Amino acid sequence: MATATLARSRSRLNCQWIVGPGVDLSLVIGSCLAGYLYLLLNLVLQVPISFLWWFWSVGFDGTHIFGTASRTFFDREARQNQRLLLFGSALLFFSIGPFMILLGQKGLLALIVGIWAYDHVIRQHYGFMVLYKVKNGDLDQSDKVLDRCFLAVMLVFPPFHRFFVHHPEELGISRGVALELRLPVVEPVMWLLAGTMLAAYVAAQILRARAGRPVNIPKLLLLGGVVPLHWLTFAYMSWQAAVPTITIVHNLQYHALVWFHNRNKYTVEGGAVRFGRIPRAVGTSLAGYVLFAMLFSLLYRVPGFHLGKVSDLAFGFFCGFGLTHYYLDSKIWRVRTDPSLRQTLRLA
Repeated sequence: MATATLARSRSRLNCQWIVGPGVDLSLVIGSCLAGYLYLLLNLVLQVPISFLWWFWSVGFDGTHIFGTASRTFFDREARQNQRLLLFGSALLFFSIGPFMILLGQKGLLALIVGIWAYDHVIRQHYGFMVLYKVKNGDLDQSDKVLDRCFLAVMLVFPPFHRFFVHHPEELGISRGVALELRLPVVEPVMWLLAGTMLAAYVAAQILRARAGRPVNIPKLLLLGGVVPLHWLTFAYMSWQAAVPTITIVHNLQYHALVWFHNRNKYTVEGGAVRFGRIPRAVGTSLAGYVLFAMLFSLLYRVPGFHLGKVSDLAFGFFCGFGLTHYYLDSKIWRVRTDPSLRQTLRLA
């Protein structure tokens, strides 16, 4: 009897992973620990955020942009089949920054980059959540809507509450536009919405378990790591400290997914001829991936930092790396409409 009960309990706990339990628990879900480590180092141990910023910027953020480049600009087949998308987006986004600088809109440019970057992070968390839903057969329409709404509310609330309700001056915006001054009713409505959403989500998981429906363990672990991190970060950190704390999680997740993608796609026979030597090298060897990624990051992050300090036009130009990355990423990971990508990610 006890054995049968244990078997039924295990059957209700779905644990299908994207890459495998080791990689998923360490880099996709466990990447959140890097964010909590940044909170500890900066807030408790008083490690200067300038040091933490550089470690993140060169070691993780610049390298994850290489991850996108490895399967777009460095991929011979992608350059041939998606020429307009790749080179058109690069031309647009490397031009728009200097253009806005010439219009005297450096502050607006920085705000756009920051908001798009955060939206980019949220969309990636949503993407991983969807991958876990697909992997674990968690495809009920009502759950899909609830998961999407829960993630959106829980991740948009913290920065919006800090920077637009209370402290817009931290973003270089006039304190006079703070919603606590302009429209005080917004804050209690926001708290009511967040509390209601949290209660509804917890209740839905309890009802699901009581009904004997399988529980998507990887999805819940991901949400349980990401959501508290965002709330703690924006409760206690300025935007300068929040950027690396939040984004290092995104970077590690992205590296795990890109390495899995590249290993599956570029290591086929004749891969060097079909896709190019760099994709083949970074798909075959993890050390090769790290080496190319670090070289790429150093070659643009270090000059970009120093030139951006002395020239606003250079600042605008180097924003193009991030903007191009955000845009291309929204196009190249569409699992639903790309059968070859589903096959590469072993979702077919």
